[in-house]
Amino acid sequence: MKVRRILVATVGIAQGAIGVLASILAGILYFNFLDVQTALNVSTELLPLYLFILIVFSFFSVISGFFLIHEGD
Repeated sequence: MKVRRILVATVGIAQGAIGVLASILAGILYFNFLDVQTALNVSTELLPLYLFILIVFSFFSVISGFFLIHEGD
């Protein structure tokens, strides 16, 4: 059972980190830091859709990771 608890906590931390990185990417994309919009060839018409998808993904990923970490305790 201890191995399962460690594995669940590790997956939860990884999932939370992916969610945080997705939200950071959404911020970088929104503020066009280092001209990322041009590098990723993102049109300004679809930018709100991309931001919405990234924010929703990051929210659910962080919440799920938090619950996994909480379950591991």
